[in-house]
Amino acid sequence: MGFIDQDRVEEFWDEARRAAGEEKQTGYLQDEWPTALGLERFRREWKEVAGWLDRLAVPGGACLDVGCGVGVWLEVLAKRFARVQGIDLSGAMVASAQARMARLGLDHVQVDRKSVLELDAASRYDLIFVGGVLMYLNDDVVESMIQRLGEMLTPGGVLILRESTSSPETWYRDKPIAPGLHADPSAPRPPYKAIYRTPESYRAAATRQGLEVVISHPNRHYKIGDMTESWLRALDRLAFGRLARRRDSAERAARALFALRPLTLLAPYYLIRTVAPRAWKVNNWWYVCRRARGQLTA
Repeated sequence: MGFIDQDRVEEFWDEARRAAGEEKQTGYLQDEWPTALGLERFRREWKEVAGWLDRLAVPGGACLDVGCGVGVWLEVLAKRFARVQGIDLSGAMVASAQARMARLGLDHVQVDRKSVLELDAASRYDLIFVGGVLMYLNDDVVESMIQRLGEMLTPGGVLILRESTSSPETWYRDKPIAPGLHADPSAPRPPYKAIYRTPESYRAAATRQGLEVVISHPNRHYKIGDMTESWLRALDRLAFGRLARRRDSAERAARALFALRPLTLLAPYYLIRTVAPRAWKVNNWWYVCRRARGQLTA
């Protein structure tokens, strides 16, 4: 058995979904931090992705969301693609996503509990979006997964990976996630295993599998989310714990931080990125890939 046990991964996300309120975006994160953090990060990530789809003239036929969670990305992808498919290994996440699509009346969105290997090998997609999934795969299967996803692209299609990374070397994480603002710090935390590979490793793996990496850079929205968490903890200390006790107060504080984003978040982000980039061991990266010339098939 490798470092990652897939059964444990499924259990982790099933429990994360059950522990979160129905309105929450994700399993564990958004139930322990103000919802505004997830909403702002997602809104800005989608704006960036939509810009790439325009720039690369990606057709609007079919798309696949690997690791779709509760269906937040499916909802926006459904406005752009004629056929949308979401897959996830967590039964709780799939049930939540199916209910969300039904509630929104998105009949052209299909959500299934299955892995990429269970998809029809003849399936073809104009967009394959993989939002933080490869980090839960063992080293010996990552490249075969990238290869299979690449083979499912249409000639004009793109594969978008969004993965947490570690620098200067891979980090085999094996410790619980730190409690969020609204979590009980004394409560036991479930184990959390993930493989944070180096940014270069994903570029190299995609290239070896016949893909051209047309865009590759840090996902600033991820790191800005981390910085917002630090701000909220500092404000909570100044407010003698009021933000932790009162979700409404924490939501207002988070929205205020985003309203002052150029000063509170963007300026510190770019300063650290320019002056001390190695201060961030863990980061999140985008990789936008398409089939390399000579690899295209109908």
